[in-house]
Amino acid sequence: MSLLNSLRLPLGLLLSSSLLLGCGEQTVEQRPAPGPIHVDVLNLTPTTLRLTTELPGRIAAFKQAEVRPQVTGILKSRLYKEGSQVKAGDVLYEIDPTTYQSNVNSAQAQLAKALTSEETNRKTTVRYQQLLKRKLTSQQIFDDADAAYKEAQAEVAIRQAELNYANIELSYTKIKAPISGQAGLSLVSEGSLLTAEQSSYLTTIVQTANVYVDMQQSSLAITKIRKEFSTFKDKNAEIPVSITLEDGSIYEEAGHLEFSDTLVSDSTGTITLRAIIPNPDNILLTGMYVRAHISMPEARGYLVVPQSAVVRSQSGEPSVFVVNQNNKTLRKPVVLGNEVGNGWVVKEGLISGEQVVINNIINMKNDITVVVDSSTDNTTPALTSEE
Repeated sequence: MSLLNSLRLPLGLLLSSSLLLGCGEQTVEQRPAPGPIHVDVLNLTPTTLRLTTELPGRIAAFKQAEVRPQVTGILKSRLYKEGSQVKAGDVLYEIDPTTYQSNVNSAQAQLAKALTSEETNRKTTVRYQQLLKRKLTSQQIFDDADAAYKEAQAEVAIRQAELNYANIELSYTKIKAPISGQAGLSLVSEGSLLTAEQSSYLTTIVQTANVYVDMQQSSLAITKIRKEFSTFKDKNAEIPVSITLEDGSIYEEAGHLEFSDTLVSDSTGTITLRAIIPNPDNILLTGMYVRAHISMPEARGYLVVPQSAVVRSQSGEPSVFVVNQNNKTLRKPVVLGNEVGNGWVVKEGLISGEQVVINNIINMKNDITVVVDSSTDNTTPALTSEE
């Protein structure tokens, strides 16, 4: 190949590349500019809702008593059926009363002796009083007789108190139910030695007709809830509470909020809320974990936006895009409240009448022109809450 031919080939390739590049640039320059983005919007209007706050809770007994002996002795018999309902005053156990009955008999005899001595001294005092009026005895003898009579009266009082105490101890040999409720498992059997004021209990009685639901919430969250409650008209309105069981099922009976603690836990920084829930069928057991739903005292109008319309920054701050009168987008930071269906309650950042972009969110930017294809109101069932 000659030198001329060898130079012609690269030159031809270079010219061809230049022509192709020129055609590509012409193609880019002739591509039409993208048109405005088409979106659908939601016309914000208040939705009437009765919001709820969900908290983890634990079932606690409405009343619970630990049954212990008050005197020492051998357990003679158990008189109740484990797991049965008992009434306050029912005899659950009986301790061998032999020793205590003997103490009662002795106290009765001592009282009878003291009463006899009192009567004798009384008659003596009356007799010396009559003699003293007739001046047939001295004042000293009468005073001695009167003092002996008063001592006899005091002795009667002492013996009466001893008898009362003996009867009380005898009554303690019948261990009775302190409250009405369901009696638990017996931890002792016949023949066991029981001692007064022992640390271990014999059984427990739990009142199950109603139960408590204890809920823990941070002090900051409680402050926000109290502020919201303070804006309602009826300050004494009963606050309903419903619960969800561990298996996810809804418990049929509803209760009400009873009180909130006034102290913040040093270890957890939380405050305890307590609700009372009816438990007629004994479904709720002490120690069971549940989810409690605290309802607001009354329904109110709230602005609700779909969850899909909310975008978040890298730091997690929520915002939505709205369309102004010039069909320009505006990104607005919002403060979200409760989750309602597939929507969020907007507490701050939006006002009624604004148009919120609800589709094509991935292409949204601030201050771009859009075309609104359709607008809807936020009255769809997906954005409503149970009253």
